Amino acid sequence: MKKGPAIIIAIGIALLAFLYFSPVIPPAETNTVEAKETEQSEYNPDEQVDKALEELRSGATPPMEAILKIRKVAEDYPDNIKANYTLGLLSMQTAQYDKAISRFQTVIKNEPEDLEAHRFLAQALLNTGDTVAALDTYNKALSLADETAKSEIEQEIKNLSTN
Repeated sequence: MKKGPAIIIAIGIALLAFLYFSPVIPPAETNTVEAKETEQSEYNPDEQVDKALEELRSGATPPMEAILKIRKVAEDYPDNIKANYTLGLLSMQTAQYDKAISRFQTVIKNEPEDLEAHRFLAQALLNTGDTVAALDTYNKALSLADETAKSEIEQEIKNLSTN
């Protein structure tokens, strides 16, 4: 047998083996992966919260739809300060104090020096009837406060003691 045809047959078999064992990714999946990566890199959670709040303020979307958008950010980014803080405030407005407590605890876990989060947490705790935890939280806020805020917090503690 001549060498020429044998070499061509060997190359053909090697090429077939290479194609057979090569991983195959359909073009649609490749595009989906690339689209998700692009979407992830362009997704700024704080901007999404701001956008939802603007839609809420302007009336461009129904309130619950805007809240669901903010909640989606909090689900995707559980430690996001802006989403949790906003949802905490909205929970306070709708008397969902247990949810507010959870949101403000998340904020404080990530931003332990956030004075306002401590104050809102204390108010939510008060509204659930947990005055001991509320007093502890007010005292923590007191340790973080400047002189102006200290007098306000001291008054809140005083009001708590008289009730």
